[in-house]
Amino acid sequence: MNLPMNLTPMLRVARLDLTLLWRNRTAVFTVFGLPVLFAGMLVPMRGTDIGGVDGALFQGTGHLGFFLLFAVFMNLVTVFTARREDRTLKRLRGTALTDAQITGGSVGTAAAMYAVQTLALLVVLGVVLGGRFPADPVLVLAGLAGGVAVFATLAFAVSGITPNAELAQLVVLPVMFGCLLGAGVMFPLDGLPGWLEQICRFVPLSPVVEITRTGYFGQDFYDHGAHPSVGILEGWRTCLSSFCVLVFWGALGRGLATRWFRWEPRHA
Repeated sequence: MNLPMNLTPMLRVARLDLTLLWRNRTAVFTVFGLPVLFAGMLVPMRGTDIGGVDGALFQGTGHLGFFLLFAVFMNLVTVFTARREDRTLKRLRGTALTDAQITGGSVGTAAAMYAVQTLALLVVLGVVLGGRFPADPVLVLAGLAGGVAVFATLAFAVSGITPNAELAQLVVLPVMFGCLLGAGVMFPLDGLPGWLEQICRFVPLSPVVEITRTGYFGQDFYDHGAHPSVGILEGWRTCLSSFCVLVFWGALGRGLATRWFRWEPRHA
């Protein structure tokens, strides 16, 4: 099968990304090992009650969003920073590849790895932890895809202010901890004071978690208190506010990426 001409170069860049990833043991562990550890932490939570649902499933659906930080955000910040500093981005830009093809291959690789993690975790939730097939898989997919877009644009921006690849994991830590603690991944936000709960809803990962949980359980997880059951159309309506927050972060990330992203080394 012949691929479109604009897609073939992008796939070649993606293949380069995969080759470099497998050669970096730290990156492999970050992308695949840490999610396995987080998934293992769900087993003791089975049978507990968090937010009116099984604790393992509650946290597991939060991890569906949280894995974005490993596979997409941290991975791309490291990749773009390392390639900028060793002048790979500059050399690629001197070829026939377009800017979109150079960066799109890396984003595509990260998205593919995240898709593998997501499918694996959904199997664990359904088979090992007594979960179910998502009530609205399209809504779940839309939320996760929106998260990929948001954290990819944020990765572009953050890579531009990251001095070198060795410091990349330190630079992203505040974002990771902020999302872990403020996006309702591990515990419901309704236990927080009202003003703090509203602030946490604007953490970039919060809308992804809200949309994912609503689509998975078929319950309203934007209303953090009651979680009433919702149908498919009502579920989408419930998540409109969350999608708006995603659009906000996507626009902000794009603006910051345009301003901060660098193609050449910072010391050049």
